[in-house]
Amino acid sequence: MNGLTSVDRSTPTRIFRLPGSKPVMVRVISPQDADRLQAYVRNLSNPTRRNRFLGAVNELTPSALERLAHMGGPDELALLAFAGAGSETAMIAEAVEVMAPQSRRCEIALSVTDVWQRKGLGTLLLATLERHARLLGARCLVGEVLRTNEAMKALARKAGFAIRGPFGDARLVEIVKDLSIPETALPCHEQFSQPRSVAA
Repeated sequence: MNGLTSVDRSTPTRIFRLPGSKPVMVRVISPQDADRLQAYVRNLSNPTRRNRFLGAVNELTPSALERLAHMGGPDELALLAFAGAGSETAMIAEAVEVMAPQSRRCEIALSVTDVWQRKGLGTLLLATLERHARLLGARCLVGEVLRTNEAMKALARKAGFAIRGPFGDARLVEIVKDLSIPETALPCHEQFSQPRSVAA
C-alpha cells in the first residue's frame, strides 16, 4: 500500500500501487455511486459481464443496484476501484462480500474491466476481501464461478482457493478458501471499516 486518504468517514479510501507502479484508488461504495456503478456494468464486455453475473445481463436491475449501492452493514462490504490516485475519472473494478452470521461463511464476487485484467488488481481485491472477512471472524470465503471462467479460477488458485465441484448448477464451480489457515502477506494492512464481532 502506498498511501491513505479519505473521502469522508463513511467512505474510506486507499491508494495502492500494482506491479509496474500503476496506482489505483479503492474505496467503499456509497449510495451516490449508483449511477457510476450502473455505467460501469453497462460498459463491461459481454464475456466479463457474463462471468461476473453468471449469465447474460446488460445492466443491474433496479433492486440489485439499490442493494449494492447501499451495502454498508457490519457484515458486508462493497468496494469500487478507480484508475490513478487522483480524481475518480475511471471506475475499473468492483468487489463485494456478504457474510451469513449463522454459518460464518463469507460469499464474495468481483469484476475487473477488461483492459485492467491481469495487472494484479483482482489479486489485490481478493486479498482485501479476505482481510475484511478475517476481521469479521468468517470461517471461509466462498464464490460461485462459471466453469468456463478460466481466468477467475486461475486467480483463485493463486490466492489459495480450492476449486470445488460438482455444483448444483452444472455451469458453475465453487471457489473456497479456509480462513482457519493464517494469512500471509496480504497487501491490505488497514481496515476499510470497523466491523463488529460475529457470534459463533
